[in-house]
Amino acid sequence: MKLIILSCIFSFVTLVTNAQVNSLPQGRYETVIKNNGKWDKGDIQLIDDGHYKIGNSNESGEYRFSATAQRVFFTSGPLKGIFARTVKANSSPAILIPLSENQQLGLKLATADIVGSLKN
Repeated sequence: MKLIILSCIFSFVTLVTNAQVNSLPQGRYETVIKNNGKWDKGDIQLIDDGHYKIGNSNESGEYRFSATAQRVFFTSGPLKGIFARTVKANSSPAILIPLSENQQLGLKLATADIVGSLKN
């Protein structure tokens, strides 16, 4: 019985650990509105460990990634103040901008959740 309980706990911990995003690599995160096509503001490009650009604009901003909170904090620029978290999409890190949390903040970004998937 103890072996079964120990196996269940180990399996649960493994699943939870694998679902977390431990780092947010630099690159272009192609954004889409769930079940509704491309996001009109454009893709999110993480330039380095603290700066980003959105779309083809020259406007950039700063962000912070928290692996513990599984959140991306956009501290300045065009995405300042939005609620964003990280998820795994096809075993790659992705940025999720959920509709419900941003509506509660009074932000109207899209008609559904926005997902930014890392493209190489």
